[in-house]
Amino acid sequence: MSVRYSDYDPFAWLYNQHWGNMFTPVAMAVANELVLPLLPKGAKILDLCCGTGQLAHLLSERGYRVTGIDGAEQMLQYARTNAPGVEFILDDARSFSTRSKYDAVICAFDSLNHVMSIEELGSVFKSVYAALTSGGIFLFDLNTESGYNYRWNGFYGVVEDDHVCIIRNSFNPQESLALFEATLFRLEGGEWGRTGFTLQQRCHPDQEVRSALKSAGLADIQVFDYTREGGLKPFSNEAHKAFYLCKKSK
Repeated sequence: MSVRYSDYDPFAWLYNQHWGNMFTPVAMAVANELVLPLLPKGAKILDLCCGTGQLAHLLSERGYRVTGIDGAEQMLQYARTNAPGVEFILDDARSFSTRSKYDAVICAFDSLNHVMSIEELGSVFKSVYAALTSGGIFLFDLNTESGYNYRWNGFYGVVEDDHVCIIRNSFNPQESLALFEATLFRLEGGEWGRTGFTLQQRCHPDQEVRSALKSAGLADIQVFDYTREGGLKPFSNEAHKAFYLCKKSK
């Protein structure tokens, strides 16, 4: 196991520009329905795989005491600007430990699809269990096979005055492996520079996820679908993303 997911450092600038603010409203909408009504005022929330901090910022504005953890140092540099006053920690989701206990852990934006084996996903769940208070809540989402087949199937691009990015998404159902291949051209100091990087995701079967959660001591597992158009509803095999809600066994 590597120390942390430093491969995502090259993605930080682009993610902060285009994805952080786009995904945050969905994560907040789901948290508003499933998690936040169950928490006391001023509850402690751990934003696991916090990325560039947009979700941590909104939670902090709501009066929650938020800590963010991410394995990409460059992501955290943006997070500290986006969410001033929030504590951010450089650590790996698969092996982190905290001195504090949290009333809730939220891990959004299909971050755990970047964990490439069910054994390592189980390690994440064990670390989450250790970080939660008794009865604490864990909310996370995963891309599904239906979602990969629908969305991860071709090229698209981002074109701005000072940067252009070409992205190819692909999914191999036989290997349950998804690739995000990006080539970024960015104008800095009057000159264009080029950066290329590839990120991987794993499609984790629902039954394996549930088994790993139970093995870690996480119980009362519920799974939901959410779309901007239809809101929150029970999970089905056609859902593009699965939102898992569970609790630490008392």
